Amino acid sequence: MLSSIFYNLAFAVFGIFYLPVFLVKIKLADDPDRLWRERWGRLPDSWKVRTEGQRTVWLHAVSVGEVNAVERFVTELLEQDPRLDIVLTTVTPTGQKIAQKLAGRRVRVGYFPFDLTFAVRRCFDTICPEAVLLAETEVWPNLLSEAKRRNIPVGIVNGRLSEKSFGRYRAAGFFLKNIWAGIGFVLAQTEEDAGRFRALGVPREAVREMGNMKFDQVAAEGKDGPSPEELRKRFGFGMTDPVFVAGSTHPGEEEILAEVFRQLKVKFPALKMVIAPRHIERSEDLAGKLASAGCRTALSVPAPVAGSFDVLILNQLGVLKYLYRTADLVFMGGSFIPHGGQNPVEAARFDRAVMHGPHVFNFNLIYRELDRGGGAFLVREPGDLTALSEKFLSDPALRREAGIKANQIVSRLRGASKRQAGWVLTFLAARRGIERTKVDGKSEKLFSAGCGGKMS
Repeated sequence: MLSSIFYNLAFAVFGIFYLPVFLVKIKLADDPDRLWRERWGRLPDSWKVRTEGQRTVWLHAVSVGEVNAVERFVTELLEQDPRLDIVLTTVTPTGQKIAQKLAGRRVRVGYFPFDLTFAVRRCFDTICPEAVLLAETEVWPNLLSEAKRRNIPVGIVNGRLSEKSFGRYRAAGFFLKNIWAGIGFVLAQTEEDAGRFRALGVPREAVREMGNMKFDQVAAEGKDGPSPEELRKRFGFGMTDPVFVAGSTHPGEEEILAEVFRQLKVKFPALKMVIAPRHIERSEDLAGKLASAGCRTALSVPAPVAGSFDVLILNQLGVLKYLYRTADLVFMGGSFIPHGGQNPVEAARFDRAVMHGPHVFNFNLIYRELDRGGGAFLVREPGDLTALSEKFLSDPALRREAGIKANQIVSRLRGASKRQAGWVLTFLAARRGIERTKVDGKSEKLFSAGCGGKMS
């Protein structure tokens, strides 16, 4: 009890200092009032209505990357268990916009509550989950404590724990030891991730290596969506203009990319560049900075006039994954700075090789496989990026060969979403059977603890 009070106070103090940042982020939401209500745990009352026999799983995915990763996983859960509903929550407004595309009769989408006891309890009372699934690595003490109080299992799917995050969690090991021990299961992306979860205190038998769902990211979209010709017309590129797409960039990288672009333009004057900042709220400021530095820039919304720009700054969601289809060159951001890299799968599925800097520790497995197989290329310095870009622009056959290899590599690594969905459903079915035996046919009452019941 004392530890819970201390944590709530600490969270509240942190919230005071974080409030200015939160107020900026809330402006990005389509419905700021809804974000505010739901982060305090006030989800729609209509969510409490249940069809007889239906069960609900609460799946939490923090932001855009996690939501994209679990898209196929959600589909697999619904297809494999027709009696299952899903509540999908996010923290960020951008993640919410992507998640809303998955909303439907059996998928409800909302915001994750602040990790304060009363807000978390409100959510549990409304959602009534049979289980809570956390995408990648989301450890919230009050959420886990409340789930334990209600006898609701909590598992981590597509579990990822970088060396950097592992170090931070281990430093706080004394405070988090009981938290890790309370995790019901972890379905880790790699054996390295699995080992780190075990080292933090998750029971060894509860951790399994099951692959990375991000390899499954909407594989069919390689055939669907706008054609390259449609995209070029929409965004003001000439049909024969070579295009350099820099995806999910971070501060400190765009200036480097702009200089590389200027050097390449000398030999390839028709070259166009697309810069897609990881956080689109930076788009307008970025366009202004690059324009001040001498680049002819334009924002993607409103639609740019053909011939009026050399560098297009993306300021809309859901488009980058298709723009890779137009690319002759791809650089993946977050890798020239020690951020840890961004996911290269979206580019690879369109037969596009990926150039990246040395800092890709958040996606070690993906980049290791792509680098080994000739589908991705490490560039340690801006000069290396310029030289390799020039080589690819001068040799279309070499470029196409590398892109095909990239697609083949990510295709071999697909299937984690189906495996993990099947494992979760088997786990829940087994648990229902065990609880039914324990309470002599009263397992439905047991699971209704998520609607406000208290388990002793």
